[in-house]
Amino acid sequence: MFITMGGFLFVHVRLAMSAGGDHNYLKSFENPRAFSQYSLILKDLYPGLDPENAFDNNPSSCFREPLSQADLQATALPAENRSTIPNYANPTLSGELGLSHGAGHPPTTQDFSFINIVFCNSEHSVQPARVRVQLFRQKLYDVDRQYRIPDAPELWSTFEFNLNNRSSQRFPLDLEPFAESAGFPDGFYNVWVRLIFSMPVGGQIHGNAPGGAELCIRSIQVGHRNYFAHSEAGDHTCP
Repeated sequence: MFITMGGFLFVHVRLAMSAGGDHNYLKSFENPRAFSQYSLILKDLYPGLDPENAFDNNPSSCFREPLSQADLQATALPAENRSTIPNYANPTLSGELGLSHGAGHPPTTQDFSFINIVFCNSEHSVQPARVRVQLFRQKLYDVDRQYRIPDAPELWSTFEFNLNNRSSQRFPLDLEPFAESAGFPDGFYNVWVRLIFSMPVGGQIHGNAPGGAELCIRSIQVGHRNYFAHSEAGDHTCP
């Protein structure tokens, strides 16, 4: 629901505000969003519970989310959820990756060819055993001239990868390429990624939060692009 409704309203309002003149569409996406199970309700109560930290390409900022006993027992990935609404049966993290095309004459297609995940290696962090990577895309329009809001987000592609004990792990994403564009809004999409983790068999909580088990991620990078702003170092979110 957050992605569907938030994406509709955010993109519609932003594009409407910039629809005139030179269509400086990149500025319409200055504040990307990310979500996790507890990020909206516990953000100020748990260190590092800021999903943007996972996407800001800064190894000194970390996304940290407490794991419940149910999370640690989620040792298998659930049936695939093609909806934009996450069910959080397993630890789940979603982030907005931005536009399918970059500035240029004509616009250039953006790179979504791989995903690299860097986990923390701390006393309380639990390394997942497997990850499902789902990418969603949302067709954009020129609301000023076409009088259309963005289409509903759709599932673009799904991948599943086994994880090992290495902190940094990279996997290729064999995606259907975006078509060449003559200029905004021709062929433009907004792109999201959702990561769903399964935990290792036998995982358990040692103590109680905030000293208990947690999912801790230093970085998630999709392709050769950095969409979220690089946060300042030394924000004390990494264990």
